[in-house]
Amino acid sequence: MVKNGFSIEKNGRLPGGNLKKRSAVLMLLLFFFTLKPGRGNATETTAAAAPSARLWQKALDIFRKNSDLYPEKITILSEILDRHNQPATVTQLFFTIAMDANGQLVTKLTRALKNSKDISDEMRKKVEIRDLNKDKAHPKRDSLTVSLSDSPFNPERQKNVTFHASDEKQMLFGHFCRRFDFIYQTEIVRKGEPEKLTWSGMAWLDENSGLPLKLEFSLEPLPNRVRSLWTIYLYEISPPDNWVLKKITISGQGGFLFIKKRFRSSTSFGDYRRQPQKGDAK
Repeated sequence: MVKNGFSIEKNGRLPGGNLKKRSAVLMLLLFFFTLKPGRGNATETTAAAAPSARLWQKALDIFRKNSDLYPEKITILSEILDRHNQPATVTQLFFTIAMDANGQLVTKLTRALKNSKDISDEMRKKVEIRDLNKDKAHPKRDSLTVSLSDSPFNPERQKNVTFHASDEKQMLFGHFCRRFDFIYQTEIVRKGEPEKLTWSGMAWLDENSGLPLKLEFSLEPLPNRVRSLWTIYLYEISPPDNWVLKKITISGQGGFLFIKKRFRSSTSFGDYRRQPQKGDAK
């Protein structure tokens, strides 16, 4: 999974105006977080720690083995739903990620659609994509940054993870999986200031190989004006034998006073490549 991140800013802060506009921007930017790594060992809270801990360790090993992969394509589909739970506003963003001559990942917004209308030029003026490798300082404006390395499976962040193996098992995508309940303590950086964030949910691992197939969790605290939120990560094996994040789906409800809006979004990742290592031939 790619360790690099990219930041998207929209005119400095989440815009005002009506709830529909605020919610649309929220969905588009919700998972663009700046996160700090942690180190240590995850803890299992049950007496039968050894077998489940070994299975969890297999998941960490899989994460480590695939940590140099990055997607060349990212597509974000976000929807504001009407009172019949049908899409009232649909926004699509298409990004590409490529390695430049200096070995840095460069992200570009290639296309943007709103209700099937092309708004690419408008979005390029409003959205700034910052290269975090070149600018280590956090911007003064409110920005949110994606980091695909932020995960309860990241070996370098295990001191912030607590997990408990459940007896529940489920067939997922042709794999017989065991459920793990987990809590993951992390941080976001907003306007240069760290804010604590907790993921609480379930991880589904192949009961033999430890291959992670699915994460589903809630966040605490919730973003401003969001009343409920549920996030799902889906993973897959990409040929020849790469474990990659396939899709992130988000569903929830936001509102102000007596106005409520349901929303959902889907972020898809594709065309994974490995980052060249030092000494690789160019």
